[in-house]
Amino acid sequence: MAAEYPSRIPPHNLDAERAVLGAVLLEGRETFPRVIELLKTSDFYTDAHRSIYDTMLRLFDRAEPVDLITLTEELRRLDRLDAVGGPAALALLVEHASIAAHLSSYASIVRDMAVLRELISTSTQIIGQAFEAKEDVQSLVDEAERRIFGLAERRLEGSAVPVAKILKNTFEYIEQLYERKEHVTGVATGFAKLDEMTSGLQPSDFIIIAGRPSMGKAQPLDAEVKTVEGWKRMGDLRLGDELASVDGRRSVVSGIFPQGTSAIFRVTFSDGRAAECTGDHLWRVHYRGWREPRTLSTERVAELMRRVRYRHRLWIDTPSGEHGHQGALPIDPWLLGALLGDGDLSGSSVRFSTADPEMIERVRDRIEPAFALHPAGGSDWRIVQTAGAHQKGLAGVVPNALMSALRTLGLGDVRSEEKFIPDLYLHASRNARLELLSGLMDTDGWVERWGSVRFGSTSERLAHGVAELVRSLGGWCSVRSRRTTSTYQGAKKSGRRAFVCNVHYPDAKDLFQLSSKRGRALTTATRQPRPVFVSIEPARTAEAQCIAVTHPSRLYITDDYVVTHNTAFALNIAQNVGVKLRGKVLVLSLEMSAPQLVQRMLCSEAKVDAQAVRTGHLNSGDWHRLTAAAGRLSEAAIFIDDSPVLTVLEARAKSRRMKAEHGLDLVIIDYLQLMRGRAQLENRQQEISEISRSLKALAKELNVPVVGLSQLSRAVEARSQTEHKPQLSDLRESGALEQDADVILFLYRQSLYKRKDELPPDRQNIAEVIIGKQRNGPIGSVEVVFLAQYARFEDLAAEYRSTQALQPF
Repeated sequence: MAAEYPSRIPPHNLDAERAVLGAVLLEGRETFPRVIELLKTSDFYTDAHRSIYDTMLRLFDRAEPVDLITLTEELRRLDRLDAVGGPAALALLVEHASIAAHLSSYASIVRDMAVLRELISTSTQIIGQAFEAKEDVQSLVDEAERRIFGLAERRLEGSAVPVAKILKNTFEYIEQLYERKEHVTGVATGFAKLDEMTSGLQPSDFIIIAGRPSMGKAQPLDAEVKTVEGWKRMGDLRLGDELASVDGRRSVVSGIFPQGTSAIFRVTFSDGRAAECTGDHLWRVHYRGWREPRTLSTERVAELMRRVRYRHRLWIDTPSGEHGHQGALPIDPWLLGALLGDGDLSGSSVRFSTADPEMIERVRDRIEPAFALHPAGGSDWRIVQTAGAHQKGLAGVVPNALMSALRTLGLGDVRSEEKFIPDLYLHASRNARLELLSGLMDTDGWVERWGSVRFGSTSERLAHGVAELVRSLGGWCSVRSRRTTSTYQGAKKSGRRAFVCNVHYPDAKDLFQLSSKRGRALTTATRQPRPVFVSIEPARTAEAQCIAVTHPSRLYITDDYVVTHNTAFALNIAQNVGVKLRGKVLVLSLEMSAPQLVQRMLCSEAKVDAQAVRTGHLNSGDWHRLTAAAGRLSEAAIFIDDSPVLTVLEARAKSRRMKAEHGLDLVIIDYLQLMRGRAQLENRQQEISEISRSLKALAKELNVPVVGLSQLSRAVEARSQTEHKPQLSDLRESGALEQDADVILFLYRQSLYKRKDELPPDRQNIAEVIIGKQRNGPIGSVEVVFLAQYARFEDLAAEYRSTQALQPF
C-alpha cells in the first residue's frame, strides 16, 4: 500500500488495527460479529493484518472458534504464519487488545483511515485522467462524481434496536395521527380513492407501478416485416404468423395493436439500410461503454445521437440469417449466382464467360446431367442440352429446361444491366442464400490487396439484391455507384454506370468457393462493421401498428434486415406532489429525455392535445392554457435527471444529494428494468434483485417513498381475452420485486385488449389501478379516467366509481 504513495505515508493507525485484532482473539465469539459489520479485509493497512483478518473470517465461516490457538494453526495450514510474523506477532496482538466497550470506536478509526486512503487513491486517478483528458469533459466529470459518491457507501450500518425504544416513537406517531384524524398520512397521489385505500405514499416505502409492457414495435402499415416465407406488410400480419428472428429461434406474432395515425420517422444506418417507425418504437441498442445493450425508443436514440459521445457510436444487432423456406429451387443456387455474374441470358441459349479452369469445372459439376458445356469461342461457353433440340420419334423440339427455368424466374432474355435476384432465392434457406452469394462473388466479386471484399455490377437492381443477401446472412453491405469511362483514340468516353458493393462478413472466406479468391480472403483480418445509426428524420404521417412477438428478445426483422423492439400515471403523481402540494420530487428517467417528460407534463397540466403540440397545430386557446400551465410547473420543485445509463449506486448518490441540497419528498424511477446493479452478477434476475433491495434501502435511509416503474412480462399478452388483468407473478425479471416492494400497483385498461365496438362508450376511457400488494393496508382496485390525448389520468366521477369491496390484508 505504501508503495503507491512514494512521497507521503498514507493515513493509517496500526495501534487501532492491533487493538481490533487482539480484541477478536480474546473475545471472538462476542466481538467478531460486530467487527464484521464494520470492516472488510482491505480496510487494514499492512499485508500482515489483512492476512490475519482474512484467516479469522475463514474460521468464522466454518463456525470454528477464533482464538490464538485456532488462528495460529490455520495460518500455519495456509502457509501464512511466517509472513505475518510468527506466533510471537500474534501474541503481541493479544497484549494490545482493546476492551469490548471500546471495540466499535477502534474499528471506526480503522474504517475511517481506509476511507481516507480510498479517497486519496480515487482523487489521484481522477487528477491523472484530468491531465490526460482522453475522454470528453462531461464523461470525465460523470466518472469522477460516480467514484467520489461511491465512497459514501462506507458508513456505519444500522444495528438491532430494543423494542422498547421503537415502541416510544411508534406511540408518538399514533398520537399524531389521532390528533390529525386525516385519511392521507403519507404523500398524496392526487387520486382520492387511491389515497383513501393507501393513506398516500408512505415514507420509507418502496412502491412499484407496473403496466402492460410497452409494445414498442409501432411501424406504418406498409412497412415490410420478414416472415419465414418472405416479406409481409405490417398491416397484413395476423396472430400466429411465424416471423424470421434474429437468431433463428421460433418467433410468432402474439399480439397486434393498432396505434392510429402517428408521426413516422425514417431511420438510416451506416451501410444504407433503412426502416420507418414511430417515435416510441423500441430498439435494442449497443454502445461500447455499456455492459449490455439497452432498449431505447426512436426518440431517445435521436436524443443521444445529438450528443458527441454517442454520435456514430450506437448500433443494432444483425440477424444470424437462420430463416427461409426449404422448398425446391429450379436452378442450383451457386449456378444461378454464377450466371447472374458472368452469364449471358439474352440469347437463345445460356452463355457463360470464363477462362478459369476451376470455374469451368465448377459450372460443369453444377449443371444437370442433361446439359453440357460447349466451347463458344475465346473464353465463352454455351450450356446446351446433350439430347439436342430434336429427338427421334417426337415432333418439334424439346424445350431447354434451363432457359425455361430462367424465364419462369423472370430472367429470360435480360441484359446485363437488367439482371436481378429472384424473390424465390432471396427468401430461401440460409444455405441456399449463401450458395447463391458465393456464385455471385466467384464471378463478379474480388478481394482487394488490403483485404476489402467487393462486388461489382452494371445492374443497380442486382447490386441492391446482393446487399440484401449479405444483410440477410448477418453481414454488412453498402452500395455506391460510379460512372465508368473508356478511352478510344485518345479520347475519354463516359460509359455505363456501375454499382459496387462493399461487403463485410464474419468469415470472408465463406463468401467464395474458388480457391484463388478464397485463399486471399483467408488472410483478411478486418474488424466487422456494425449497422450504426446515422440519421433519424421525420418522414410522413401514417396509420401505424404495434406487434408483440414470442421470441425472448422481442425483436423482429423489418425493411432492409433492420432488427428492432407507464410513465403517464407516475408523472401525474409527480405533478400533484410538486404543483399542488409544493413537495420536492426527483424523477430519474432512464428511458425518456427531460424535454420529452416536460412536454408530457405540460400537455397534461394544460389539458392540450399532445399530438397538436408535437405537430405545432395549436390555437389561441391552447396557447393560453400552455402558458398558464408553464407558470405553474415552473414554480414546482420537480427535478429531472435523464441519464440514459444509471446504476443503483448513482441513483442513491443523486437522491442523497438532492435531499441535502433541496429536501426531498418523493423519488420516481422510470424504469427499473433499465437500471444496472453495482456488481457483475451471474444473471439479470440477480441484478434486478440487488437493485430492488438497494432501492428499498434507499427509501428507508431517506425516509421518503421511492416509486419504481416496471414492465410486466409478456405472459399478460399470452393469456385469454378475459384474463388480461395483471397479477403479481407477471412482474418482469425477478420475484424479488414482489418481495421487496411495500406496495405494488398495476395499471389495466380494458380498451387495449378489445375493439371500440366491443366496449360501451362510457367504459372506453376507464383505467383500473389494481392494488396487488400493500404491506400495511387493504388490496383492491380503483377506477380512474385516462385522457389519452393529454396523457393524463383523473379521478372518476363519483357516480361511476367502482363499488368493489376492499379485500383484507
